Amino acid sequence: MIKIGNQQMLRDINKSTLLHTIFHHGPISRIDLSRKTKLSPTTVSILMEEIIREGIVREIGTTGSGVGRKMTLLNIDSQGGYIVGVDLASSPAHCVLLNLNGELVATQGLKPIIGEEQLRSGLPESITAFIDKQNIPLDLIKRIGISIPGRLDDIQSTILASTYLKVRNFPMQSCLEDALSIPALLINDLDAAGFAERFSGAAKGDHTTIFIMIDYGTGAGLVLNDQIYHGSRGTAGRIQAFDPFCTPTLSTKLKAEYPEAFDGMTAEETIRSFIDLALMGTEPFREQADRIITDMADYCGKALQLLNPQKMILGGWITDNGLFFDKLVTAIQKRENSLVATTPVVASHWKKYGAAMGAATFGLHEIFKRKTVQ
Repeated sequence: MIKIGNQQMLRDINKSTLLHTIFHHGPISRIDLSRKTKLSPTTVSILMEEIIREGIVREIGTTGSGVGRKMTLLNIDSQGGYIVGVDLASSPAHCVLLNLNGELVATQGLKPIIGEEQLRSGLPESITAFIDKQNIPLDLIKRIGISIPGRLDDIQSTILASTYLKVRNFPMQSCLEDALSIPALLINDLDAAGFAERFSGAAKGDHTTIFIMIDYGTGAGLVLNDQIYHGSRGTAGRIQAFDPFCTPTLSTKLKAEYPEAFDGMTAEETIRSFIDLALMGTEPFREQADRIITDMADYCGKALQLLNPQKMILGGWITDNGLFFDKLVTAIQKRENSLVATTPVVASHWKKYGAAMGAATFGLHEIFKRKTVQ
């Protein structure tokens, strides 16, 4: 029995190695797969037939010219499966669909999903409706990634606490898998947005980054040497100093102080109007915006000095207005006061869909990552 188990484990590891290699190096021939993976041609041939039957990989043609046998090329079948990503940290919630090449197929806003009852029933219903709208069979959905605004347990299956979602110790992963019979993955919203930027966004190819979001919540996602850093108690990245600048808090304050200027506006409209007035030099808004830039820049500059990342990525309302963002970047780099070179500070590539994209690409990563002996 142990021998059979070991054989199956080895088979799974070898299959994951082949899939990982095709995903990153395809189109590729079986011969080159054997060379790159160090697996025997026979093993590659047997396992590839199995993978092709599963619909994840397909033959796309041949390579070679002149005399001799042409080699058949293998590549990921983009339509062989899909991954859903859902961001529960935004208002409204966002949903995205990726194919197996990581290409964005569809996006959609979802109705607000707050509280245990909505997470148990409303979320699976919304995901199912989104998939049905794309005319994709449910069995082609390989993973569902969920971006969570809150703390997760060590195995990323339970929401320990989320003020925004109004739940504590909620078994999100098992609830979703029971409802949809699809493997589900949970990831913190800041980690998700940062993952999307590293996978296919502003931080692609970088191994040490700081991602700061100021939206309906605030915080930072830290990646140090390609590892997400959560801290000793899982609370690394919390930035209480930025709480007054999150969308609901700042907009509520502005409306209370200047009702005649922002009456009838949504939270997002209030902040956009405030920034526009500030940039036109209208007082007291210009002075307030300058203080916000100073406070943010002081914190970000010190973070750059402390961690010396390759890049700092900013997301949320602070990136919406190009002129305001440029002023903020200039102030941050001035306060970094680097003795060598200033650290690039850039806007997030995926904007409001960052966390949903990250949750989906995290699912894609799980499909094509190399398995190892546990």
